[in-house]
Amino acid sequence: MLGKLLKYDLKWVYKLIIIFYILAFTFSVIGRAFSTIENSLVFEIVSQIAFGTAISMMVSSLINCLMRLWARFVRNVYKDESYLTHTLPVEKKSIYNSKVIAGIVCIFTTTIVAIVCLFICYYS
Repeated sequence: MLGKLLKYDLKWVYKLIIIFYILAFTFSVIGRAFSTIENSLVFEIVSQIAFGTAISMMVSSLINCLMRLWARFVRNVYKDESYLTHTLPVEKKSIYNSKVIAGIVCIFTTTIVAIVCLFICYYS
């Protein structure tokens, strides 16, 4: 049952975070493409804006991931939805473990995406 709880937690968190990941990759690639073009001030400005946007998307994805996980935890455990959650034939530790594992997985993937995007942006 832990697998099902984890599946729904991850599904709920990644529904929006995937958009931030895609935008971070896109702006990293755009910034890298424009930074390779030399002797143009406009392309240099566009590449720096794209790099800044990519970094802001990485930070936003981490903050958004943590906020969505916390909101999901509070809603499932303490608010009106908790009545349904606590009536499931599941041990309490499985509910809490699914929240913790979802948080660890989300932070890990966000860190991997940030490292890959920084590698795309600044590795020469």
